[in-house]
Amino acid sequence: MEKLWEDWRIGDEASKESIISANWQKVVGSKLAGKCAPVNLSVDGKTLHIRAASSTIKQELTFKKEEMVRKINQLPNCKSVLKLLIL
Repeated sequence: MEKLWEDWRIGDEASKESIISANWQKVVGSKLAGKCAPVNLSVDGKTLHIRAASSTIKQELTFKKEEMVRKINQLPNCKSVLKLLIL
């Protein structure tokens, strides 16, 4: 059975969270990538929760929300992300 799953690539589809995490530097830029991180997606997959290291980083991310959502939506299988919640 495992061989069949492997041959058919069942279970190999990357989650939206893993796709976003793998491309995080592209989404926020190298300057901010080490100062914030995606935490998880809401149950409906429309809101990405992001943890910021400080209030200054939180504010900087707030200014970049639209750009970040646009970049996330360009990633494979991530078009449903519409909002960011910065924690």
